[in-house]
Order: sequence, then C-alpha cells, then structure tokens
Amino acid sequence: MAKIYNVAKDLFNLAKGKALETGEYNEGVGEDSPKGAFNVGTFLGKVQEANGLARANRYLVEIDTPQGAWVQNSGGAGVVQSLQFFCDNVNIPGAAIIPVDHRRNSIGPFDRRAQAIVPSEISASFMLDARGRNLNFFQQWATNIVSMGGPEKAADVTVDFKGAAFGEIAYRNDYITTMRIKTFDMAAQHINTTTMYEVWPSQIGDVTLGWAQNDEIARLTVNFQVRNWVAENHQLPEGQDPSVYANRALSPMEQLLRIGQTGTALKASWKKPSNVGDVINLVSNAQTFLGSFGGRKG
Repeated sequence: MAKIYNVAKDLFNLAKGKALETGEYNEGVGEDSPKGAFNVGTFLGKVQEANGLARANRYLVEIDTPQGAWVQNSGGAGVVQSLQFFCDNVNIPGAAIIPVDHRRNSIGPFDRRAQAIVPSEISASFMLDARGRNLNFFQQWATNIVSMGGPEKAADVTVDFKGAAFGEIAYRNDYITTMRIKTFDMAAQHINTTTMYEVWPSQIGDVTLGWAQNDEIARLTVNFQVRNWVAENHQLPEGQDPSVYANRALSPMEQLLRIGQTGTALKASWKKPSNVGDVINLVSNAQTFLGSFGGRKG
C-alpha cells in the first residue's frame, strides 16, 4: 500500500503542476472540484476498487506436450508439465499491426490502413533442475525441429537417432504446441489468461557456467515463435466481494504462488540479525513461509 500511495503522490504532483500552468488548479478534493484538480484519496479508492495493482511476480506458465514422437525420448509429458514450476521469467507477448499505404479511388493523398498483425515472440527463462531434464527437453525440442545430426554416419552425412540427416526439417505439426500464461492477484485469484497457439522454440540460449558461481542457479533462456494468441479476463461475478475467498481451501497452483512469494520475503530477511527488530522479522517471515504450506489463506 505504501508503494501505491507514493504513486498517487507522484500523479498528484504531476496533475497539480499541469493545472497550475493552465490556471485550473484548485485545492478542492471533492468530485465537484474544477477540471485539473487531482484527489489522492479518489485515486487510492479507484485502485482499491480495481482490487489493487497487478504484480509482475504473480503468474504461471503452462506448456502443452508437443505431439512429436521425440517427446518420449526427452522425458515425456511429465517433464513438460513440471516446467511451470521452473519458469522464473516470461513476457506476455504483444502484437504489431502492420500498416499499408492506401489511396482512395487511386487518386489523392495516401492514408494508412491495417494490413496484417504479427504477434511478438515470447522470451522465457527456466531454472535448470539438477537431473538435467529441463535442459535436455529444450535441446531435444530444438534439434527435432531442424536436425543437428548425430554420431552415426551414412554416406558421409550425419544422422540422428530417427535417421534424420543434418539440417533436415521436421513436419510442423510435430513440433508446435499451445502455451498459456496465467496471472493472479495477491489473493491468488485467477485474473487473466493469454493462450498462445502454434508455439515453437526459435532460439535456445546459452547456459552460463562458472566455478565462482557458488550460489547461482543455472538458467536457460528460450525464445518462442507464436502464430496467434487469445486473451481472456476472468472477473469476479458482479457485486462479488473478494473477501469470500478468504476461508476457502487453496488449490495446488495457489499454494505454489503463495510459497514463492513468502519464500522471497524470507530470503530477503535471511541475514545475521543485528537487533531485536531483525530477529522478529526473521521469525515472522519464517512462520509465514511455513504457514504457506497450509490449506487455507490466513
């Protein structure tokens, strides 16, 4: 709430400055205030009415299992389903509408009209598991789109385990899939879903290793191409009070989101305490983290 209040103050000062320039500023704070006046209380009320501001760390990524037979050789559906627990960074794709110059009746000046729409690519970062399954899955996915060959040689052309020659391109239906990015509010209520169709990885990033990186987690960045996406907003029923969710049992996904949030707070406070306040914060965050494993929101 403190951050929201600071945002409101900034907007207030900005509106006040603009109103002073135009001579429209008035100290009134009611709805009947002259044009140009800005009310911090009204702003906070609108934010609260909208259930707060969206947090960038409240999301979940789901990838459907591709249909190609190669999937079974890279861990199967189990590995694909577990990726939602390892994706620690992702962007919801936008889109670019491509304009084209048009001349009415073939004469006169040009005006611009929409010609096509191109979705942005998705860039996602995945933490790598110690068994190497996440890395292997994406490596297999990439090399089963365009074969990298293998150790076996046939007529001086390397082939992979399927017999595909180096550079051979697979059938599109064997490597495309569907991907969903779901966002949640602070009460772990499902807010938005963006579903991307005909998704496939166009770039598998490097994995950086180093002896000095004792406390670093190995990560892999993957860029995905998208044919199209569909956005959905999941709103509460009209007049529904969000507080009705306070005592219901948490779903496994909601527990995951809550554990991640409280775990981050615990890590931030995990330092050598220098005073009583530090000890209290450490104990409080630890209790909150342990409480995240419970079945209900507190």
